[in-house]
Amino acid sequence: MNINTTKIISLLFFIFSAFYLYTAYQIQVFAFDENAPFNARTFPIYLGYAGLFFSGLKVILPDPNTIKVEHRTLEYKKTAILVFIAIIYGALILKVGYFLTTSLFLMASYYFLGERRWVLMFMLSFPFVAAFMYLLHGVLDIYLRDPFLQMLGVMG
Repeated sequence: MNINTTKIISLLFFIFSAFYLYTAYQIQVFAFDENAPFNARTFPIYLGYAGLFFSGLKVILPDPNTIKVEHRTLEYKKTAILVFIAIIYGALILKVGYFLTTSLFLMASYYFLGERRWVLMFMLSFPFVAAFMYLLHGVLDIYLRDPFLQMLGVMG
């Protein structure tokens, strides 16, 4: 069996999925929601099993065409910047709120990935986040605490 980078990454994803599945079973649900067909832990459990299944298949099945990757052409700097932006996003989302933090995260990601048209960046971040937040808050009745929108008086 050949060990290549695809197999190593698949094995790491298998381990990550196993840990994710373990933590998904630790999610607490309300007593009245325990036997419901869909509760807070249902989707994470299915996602964990799907990750285990597909990454396990990738590890076990033979790789018909191995891709040779030139590491000099990979953009490690952009990857590191995106990881740094994601860490900042995770640190600020509870303090600033979902709407503003996610919109700015998307705009910063677009910028560092090479997009320079500000109008396009704005149109692909703020309206989409607003529509998704409306779906969550208005249609699905899922409450997201958002101090920025509360300060503006949009949310109560």
